[in-house]
Amino acid sequence: MKKIACGLALTGIAASGAANAQTSLTIYGLLDAGVQISRFGNGTQTALASGMADGSRLGFRGTEDLGNGYKAIFNLEGRIELDTGANSNGYPVPSNIGQSLAAGLPTGSATSLAPVLQPAKIVNPTNSLFDRTSMVGLATPYGAVMMGRQYTPGYEVLAISDTFEAGTAAGWGSITGGTGGFLTSGMSIRANQSVQYRVQLPSGFSGAVMYGFNNTGALNLSRHFSGANLRYQRNGFNLGIGYNSEDDQSGNRSLTSFVAGGSYTFGDAKFFAGYMTAKNDHSVLVALLPQLSPSITPATAAVIGSNARLDMRSYTAGMHYKIGSGRIMASIGKTNNLLLPDTDVTLFGLGYDYHLSKRTDMYAIATRAANESNAQYALGGAGYAGGFTTRPGDDATALQLGIRHKF
Repeated sequence: MKKIACGLALTGIAASGAANAQTSLTIYGLLDAGVQISRFGNGTQTALASGMADGSRLGFRGTEDLGNGYKAIFNLEGRIELDTGANSNGYPVPSNIGQSLAAGLPTGSATSLAPVLQPAKIVNPTNSLFDRTSMVGLATPYGAVMMGRQYTPGYEVLAISDTFEAGTAAGWGSITGGTGGFLTSGMSIRANQSVQYRVQLPSGFSGAVMYGFNNTGALNLSRHFSGANLRYQRNGFNLGIGYNSEDDQSGNRSLTSFVAGGSYTFGDAKFFAGYMTAKNDHSVLVALLPQLSPSITPATAAVIGSNARLDMRSYTAGMHYKIGSGRIMASIGKTNNLLLPDTDVTLFGLGYDYHLSKRTDMYAIATRAANESNAQYALGGAGYAGGFTTRPGDDATALQLGIRHKF
């Protein structure tokens, strides 16, 4: 979920044998898999998982030089689940429905919601061929315009602020959502049907603005999406601020997210810090419920919608330190839920990444989510959701041992 492709960066890719001198095409990919050993409150679970540090993918990107500084650009990138060969997935280990979404419902109704709110396919449930990115655009001397399914401006800033680079169980994104887990995300990663304008200045400043049309943003159900960011990359700094905003199908303001942070590299050390807020008083999850099960009544949907509200603050800090061909990574994160008592979580992460070559590395990650008495945060990876702990207040721990190859 983490590699951000900027259209302006597509100008340096190698030409294929069949292409002419003014056209370039690259076929690329990333394969990431390993073993995750988890304790989410119900004993130890061990599973093979695809996409722990990076979501596995196969992609195509290219440019055509149109002359006078203009280029046509495109990027298609599809998800690959190495454990099954599919392009969608669920939770890596048996998971439990978050009780927070069913709070206030009769016991029978709450129990019946488990198979509805926790479907087998959480990531890319529609089996889209190019779920990660599908974009075409025009790069000009004055910036680039791109159209399609793209990373959101706010998420780009979150990714550069995360010590674990928006991946592994220690990634900041594990705790930046609401107590409903994947269904109550604090930040839309991608937006369907979006138009984006990007500009990169020689001074190191860059910016992006994006607008998404219907069925965009969170759960691909928002009526409108808008976002923007401003970034600075120079002299060891990689900093940014970003903002995303969405409306539900009734035109009510839904998920809004603000994030600021980045990194600073000094010698063999790299320091990270980030701050994020998210608020959602009209979750688009309500519109999804009738599609998941016709048995959900309007009264039940209203209760779930109320429980899916979000108002949170999250912080993170960490660092990398290079040692030979490897690097040590360590971070701490904290999320405060302002709506419900005792639903905060603190995330601790420690890892080591060793490069066997420029394209292949192996990594080991140990992490722990310390949940308060009403929180149920579990731990996933870059390409899959973590789910929930068995009971509110259970801590979640995970050890990940994986290998990643780029081509």
